[in-house]
Amino acid sequence: MKVLIVSDSHRRLEILIKIYELEKPDVVLCAGDHCNDGEELSFVHPDSTYYIVRGNCDIFDRKYSDEVIVELEGVRLLLAHGHEYGVKYSYESVFQRAQFLRCDGAVFGHTHIPYKEDREGITLFNPGAVKDGEYGILNIDKNRYEFVHKTI
Repeated sequence: MKVLIVSDSHRRLEILIKIYELEKPDVVLCAGDHCNDGEELSFVHPDSTYYIVRGNCDIFDRKYSDEVIVELEGVRLLLAHGHEYGVKYSYESVFQRAQFLRCDGAVFGHTHIPYKEDREGITLFNPGAVKDGEYGILNIDKNRYEFVHKTI
């Protein structure tokens, strides 16, 4: 299974579409800041499954939650934008939330900086900002999974 991980598109839908068409994922995780871009992508490419959360720029969007637990082929992920966990200052809060929820990983954005850390069996992953051409891929094959940063 190929999972596209995106965040912080900031109305750059054309970049998001280009990334999608390059990767052709099974699932798309949108970690907020212009979650409408993720929704519009789902209209353009409806064949994938989409999970979308809102970010600090989506404060008035009531269609989406601040966080979602996603389970994909046995991999349990916390999907959140990250602003509510103070990820610009520390990753401790988002790590503790993922640990409390018994997740294998926490996917978030907000900082616009790609980040990956494996800590106590939990992968913290920020794909960077779509507006800058940055995104991530999660490859899941049987009980093995790997997060990878990419740039177009």
